[in-house]
Amino acid sequence: MRTFSRALVVAVALFSFGMLSSSASANTLLSGTFKLNRPAQWNGATLPAGAYQFKLTTGQTDANTLVISGGKQSLSMLVYAHNACESCKTVTLKMTVQGDSRVVTSMDLPGYHLDFKKPRMENAQDAAADTSSWVEQISAQVDPAK
Repeated sequence: MRTFSRALVVAVALFSFGMLSSSASANTLLSGTFKLNRPAQWNGATLPAGAYQFKLTTGQTDANTLVISGGKQSLSMLVYAHNACESCKTVTLKMTVQGDSRVVTSMDLPGYHLDFKKPRMENAQDAAADTSSWVEQISAQVDPAK
């Protein structure tokens, strides 16, 4: 009986160690950097101007995770299989610019295209009278594969 208890404790410890190590070590599919020259809204958050890093990782679920981080700000979003894109070969951010406002509307990653939610404009008539909107593209640097 005593041997069975020890074997059970060892088995539980090994199982726990295996689960912790596999969840902590997500595989990085893609990583890199980009720079925002002006503040921008992205998926409901406002990111200040500055340098940012991105990392696309795969974990234990069917979805990949895209993490954007820089300064004191961080965003995390899931990337699903329906985001697959055969024509997306580079990393590009697209922003709608209207006056001084910038909103990230999409991001292309090699093999993926992501569209982001756009905030509703509170006073659309004033904004439309101010200036027309246009699209700005920001390219990113991809870290070499390790």
